[in-house]
Amino acid sequence: MVVLAAVVLTGLTGCADRPNDLETYYDKPAGAGSPSPVPPATSSSVPVEQASANGPVNHIAQDVAAAVLTKTDLAGEGVREAAARAANGSCFDAVPAGDPRGSTWLYSSGSSLTQQVTGYLDRTAGDVLAHVACGGQALTVARPPGAEAVRAWCDGTTCTLLLAGGHVLSGLQITASTQNRAAEALKTLAPRAAGKLPQS
Repeated sequence: MVVLAAVVLTGLTGCADRPNDLETYYDKPAGAGSPSPVPPATSSSVPVEQASANGPVNHIAQDVAAAVLTKTDLAGEGVREAAARAANGSCFDAVPAGDPRGSTWLYSSGSSLTQQVTGYLDRTAGDVLAHVACGGQALTVARPPGAEAVRAWCDGTTCTLLLAGGHVLSGLQITASTQNRAAEALKTLAPRAAGKLPQS
């Protein structure tokens, strides 16, 4: 499989005076990560130079970058950059991807949201998602506008959501003090992440 990966670990801070106050969902501290650029991974049958010359790699890389939730997207949430790196959860480990790169943003309470965005050159994200198997129990999440497919799981107090759009797979992972809080926060953020996926 030819894989082009970019991982961005982002966090949000809830605002106490807003409906769906995310601060009510999170109160368990999480670790963080720092940028670590890596080159795209490719299969031996498609050299990087040839794929780049043909154009799809650059196009998918742009779609991956556009799918990442930014500080601007989360304006007003009071996010701050974390100083320490956190390991990805087991569900993200089940997603075919290259080496991660990105950053971590924390809530003022110390809680965090992790986003992982991956692009695939030779397969659609929906095809990749259909073969991902995460531990824990399945979580039912309505498919938000902008996503072609969605799957989610909860393992303890960590819940993970994967959204497919075109050749891009966007994942959100939330850890909270209870599974219900993590699940509800995940459902609240799903439309925002789905809206940044490439549209066909």
